[in-house]
Amino acid sequence: MSAPLPWQQGQWEKLLSRIEQGNLPHALLLTGRRGIGKQHFAQQLAELLLCSEDQPVPCGHCKGCRLTAAGTHPDLRIVTPPEDKRVISVDQIRELSNYLSLTALYGGYQVVLITPADLMNVNAANSLLKTLEEPSANTLLLLLSDRPATLPATIRSRCQVIRFEKPAQAAALEWLKEQQSELDSQIAETLLELADGAPLRAAEMASEGAIAQRTEMLDDLEKVVAGRCDPIEIAKKWLKLGKKESLYWVYGWLVDMVRMKVAAQPPYIANADVAPRLSKMAANIELSLLYKRLDQVSEALRLADNQSINAELLLEGVLIGWTPRR
Repeated sequence: MSAPLPWQQGQWEKLLSRIEQGNLPHALLLTGRRGIGKQHFAQQLAELLLCSEDQPVPCGHCKGCRLTAAGTHPDLRIVTPPEDKRVISVDQIRELSNYLSLTALYGGYQVVLITPADLMNVNAANSLLKTLEEPSANTLLLLLSDRPATLPATIRSRCQVIRFEKPAQAAALEWLKEQQSELDSQIAETLLELADGAPLRAAEMASEGAIAQRTEMLDDLEKVVAGRCDPIEIAKKWLKLGKKESLYWVYGWLVDMVRMKVAAQPPYIANADVAPRLSKMAANIELSLLYKRLDQVSEALRLADNQSINAELLLEGVLIGWTPRR
């Protein structure tokens, strides 16, 4: 992917026009669902501004492009939470401010990507605000967020927002099958549905074998519901697959089952390919209990990132709730 994604052309062309006119904003907030291509777009824009060739996409072969591709360009910074942390700290933003006070080493732009921007803690956001209020010349800050509403209003108001909506299904499927040529059309459609229409997320899921994992987990859940296996043993198994991934699958199934209960012909089912199996499970569960289990999984997802929480016990609590009463 060496150019903006097909569904990003409109946003790209508007920014090209602004670059040509010399009125590119100092800060852009890129928003849209996970897997829509915000990171790719930001990276392409950074490469374009640091590229020495005058063309509408990064050339890919000049020194600036080679340094950017290698992650060693001195005028590009990417700010993310440290591997062992869940937030972007005030120290990271202060260090960034010091960096931006210096002159660009290559005499052009200094470009900063902050991702996910909504993971800045309060002090970090306040520190960034000072930089946004007094930006240096030829500086571009790119803030990326799946959840822009969680950013302080003071931050949002000082950025120009670029929104990425999910592409039309036909365009998304065409792109997905180009990236994952081994996928048949039905599986590609299923992946795109499970990714909520986000093509990059669907491609990631394909690479991770998500369909096979989901099938295996659904088999396990059906056995638990039928009382044919121990939920504690299944929790241990699911933990190896990833606690959050497991919880996301269960959450999606519950949402679909609630939809089936509420409407005989629900307008949308994310897991449409396994709808008969979900419908069979839902048939013997009261709607109030499905809502209760949905709340339980939502709370488990909220707690999943807490390192002090025992992940295995978290999954056990979710699965034990499905065990039939004797």
